[in-house]
Amino acid sequence: MESAACARRGDRPVARDAAALGGGTDAARNMLGARIDRFVEEADRQVILLAHGAGCRAAAWWARLSPSHYVQRVAGAILVDPLADDAGTRFASPATLLPFRSMTLDSTGRIEALAREWGSEVMPGGTAVRGGALLRLIDRLSGAVVAHDVRTAEKLAGLG
Repeated sequence: MESAACARRGDRPVARDAAALGGGTDAARNMLGARIDRFVEEADRQVILLAHGAGCRAAAWWARLSPSHYVQRVAGAILVDPLADDAGTRFASPATLLPFRSMTLDSTGRIEALAREWGSEVMPGGTAVRGGALLRLIDRLSGAVVAHDVRTAEKLAGLG
């Protein structure tokens, strides 16, 4: 999510180069949004967004302004240490809840209001990284997605 240059690791898109986030111009920011659209659309199943720093603001901007058929493919987001202050209005978007479940890891103690605006569960960043807790958090979010899919399938099959 933090990149103008994206690569693939296995079957997952991986973004890199945080300095390129949005490129500082509207055109570069919009290209970032188009890349996120493409990755989400090309995924063979729902995705979990993982963003860090300014990438968290970019993820929220994308989620709030993208058509519902894109954001419906997002199972949730893990937002790690979002910037407390948006540098300028590069990723300005309506102050609405994100359209999917999100968890925010905060090592700064300064993003509680931002997490509330997103409707995000807040987890202290220091505790999330120690002892593999970030991986457990990803497993927890993934498990919630699987449980939701099972409940949906049962309802469709008339079992639930």
